[in-house]
Amino acid sequence: MNERIRKLAEKTINGDMYVYPVKTEYDREDLFLSPIKMSAKRVCEYILNQEPLIVEESCFTGLLKFDGSVEGDIFGRTGHRNFGIAYENFYNKPVDNLLTFEWQHSAGNFGKIINHGLVGIKDDIKKSKVNHQDDIEATEFLETQMDFCNTVIKFAQKCSDKAIEAAKKTENKEYKENLIKLSEGLKNVPENPAESFYEAVLSLYVCYSYIPDSIGLIDRYLYPYYKNDIEKGVLTPEKAAEYLQELFLMLQARIHKSSDRFYRGGESHFCIGGYLENGEDGFNDLSRLIVDSLMELPTWIPQISLRWTDKTPHEVLRYMMDCERKDPNKRIAFVNDIPRINGLMKYTGLSYEDSVSYTMIGCNEIALPGGIVFGFDQINILRSVENTFYKRSEDIISTESFDEFFDIYREEMFNDLWAANRIGKGLQDIRNRDINIVSNIFIEGCIEKAKSVSPKSARFLAVGVLIGLPNVIDSLSITKQFVFDEKLVSMSELVDAIKNNWSGYEDLRTLIMKKGCFFGNDDDCTNEIANRFFKSLDEWNNTDNYLGKKWMFGNLVGYNEHHKFFGDATKATPDGRYDGDMLTFGIGQGGGKDRKGLTALLNSVAKCDPYNILTGPSVTNIMLDEQLIKKDENFEKLVYLFENYFKMGGTHFQLTYVSQEDLLNAQKNPDQYKSLRVRVSGFSDYFVFLNKGLQDDIISRTEKRN
Repeated sequence: MNERIRKLAEKTINGDMYVYPVKTEYDREDLFLSPIKMSAKRVCEYILNQEPLIVEESCFTGLLKFDGSVEGDIFGRTGHRNFGIAYENFYNKPVDNLLTFEWQHSAGNFGKIINHGLVGIKDDIKKSKVNHQDDIEATEFLETQMDFCNTVIKFAQKCSDKAIEAAKKTENKEYKENLIKLSEGLKNVPENPAESFYEAVLSLYVCYSYIPDSIGLIDRYLYPYYKNDIEKGVLTPEKAAEYLQELFLMLQARIHKSSDRFYRGGESHFCIGGYLENGEDGFNDLSRLIVDSLMELPTWIPQISLRWTDKTPHEVLRYMMDCERKDPNKRIAFVNDIPRINGLMKYTGLSYEDSVSYTMIGCNEIALPGGIVFGFDQINILRSVENTFYKRSEDIISTESFDEFFDIYREEMFNDLWAANRIGKGLQDIRNRDINIVSNIFIEGCIEKAKSVSPKSARFLAVGVLIGLPNVIDSLSITKQFVFDEKLVSMSELVDAIKNNWSGYEDLRTLIMKKGCFFGNDDDCTNEIANRFFKSLDEWNNTDNYLGKKWMFGNLVGYNEHHKFFGDATKATPDGRYDGDMLTFGIGQGGGKDRKGLTALLNSVAKCDPYNILTGPSVTNIMLDEQLIKKDENFEKLVYLFENYFKMGGTHFQLTYVSQEDLLNAQKNPDQYKSLRVRVSGFSDYFVFLNKGLQDDIISRTEKRN
């Protein structure tokens, strides 16, 4: 990085680039207005009252934060009263130990704003007003959106004026030229289409405040500007890297240094690469520049995923894995396009051309440009096993085959999924009571339908998260192996064992832990059970749910220890769990149950879901011996191993190279391990900053040495 970026990075890390909200006073007579008119009036007044942050080194400005006095963006949801009620009552507080309230991520259609400007959005609003001219509420909503667009343009002009003021005060020629260029750029964007790579990045920088989540596929929508400016000789890769780095620093600076999220990347996750509409691989020279630019920065945000395709050159995967192993802040993960796109087409009905535009967001959720995720509530899928053994014990004791047993389990799983649907609808209904002014123009459908962001207006994916998947597969597998296949125990004895929390059945539990077939060992029993489970999930999945769309399922916990919350209230299960033991999240294995090494684990994961239903927010955590990464000879083999894993159908992987011994020591002596960083659940963080439930899960992951 050059000296300008180095200074900006230092200020960012020190917290000096955080933009503090400016308190705004509102007219009490606003209360005479309709709720949506009052909200829009105050939002616009708030935005125009904010002060842009410009330092001598700035090439960009325009970031602002909402303080809760008005309804802010759809991601942070500050000022959203009903969301606050749902948060207070249900966030990290499971309902019936089955489902808990979680955040919802989105990906603004920044490419559309860059290409068409807010003038294009205003044209869309005018057309929609004609279509809804007989609908008073729709017309009122569209008028607020026009006011909002005009306000964003006015704020950009305010930023332009501030940039000129700053230019007049500096004697540094380079900074003066940068500030003059900034002022001129803000006179054009985001009001009008960008005319250069610089203006494209500037437009993104300004608009990010209004939907501050994922910036999406920037190597696609910025590439035409990059390529054109390079060919015309008005831009160099070095200068483009500067602009990208300042953009990335803004994403970091948006989070206050005192927040634990300052060191996490889950709020600013985006992708590079992946299939293009023509079926070719999309990794290009801008993709590489994006990664190189990010890796130079000493920051933790944003995080990035490579979308791998079967046309991704081996050297590209090697390059990305090499960047990953050298990145002290662990900002890189890997996803496989083939199952993701197949899942999108199968469960959403999207065309191939639309499906290839997806991006990863948040902690490894999936979204479309101009789209939001609805659902995304964590479901305790192990509760269906608990219900089967505790509430249906008489029924399963009388079964004579595993098929009969599985039919009962399947019934309980379906019952729980429908119960989760009922709870999820209630939580979404609470959210939908809020009016959003700020983010609608970035979400496809809202202007066309003249409604604020909701499942009735917005482009969205229906996403559900199943916590405890490996526990379910293992519980079913142990039942099949011990009761029906090898007849080592009767169903009655197994039921008694877990109802007594294994007390008096210690020998049976020891035998299960020693000889049991557990997921992750690429054996026929668990592979077949996994397939059978996902087939049943696929059979349940239809459009009768509250969102009216088929679900794309995942298995992550995000920032919170849902696996512990659920585990605390879940009784003992056949996989050897005791009452209250935490559940396993992700699709992988831990606790030493994956005995046959890395290759077997990857084979199991790749084979488990031939239906591509587990292509929502899904993670596979891999703990590796550090020597597999440090030694180049071993590293080369590792690249081929993961490339083959993707070719077999694996959906995702993220890597951590820390010994279990170091993790245990870090938990006991955190002051001595402050720099120890790990991948968690679609994001990375310092191990000592994590809550104990997440620490325990990482410790339980089996270290792979081959």
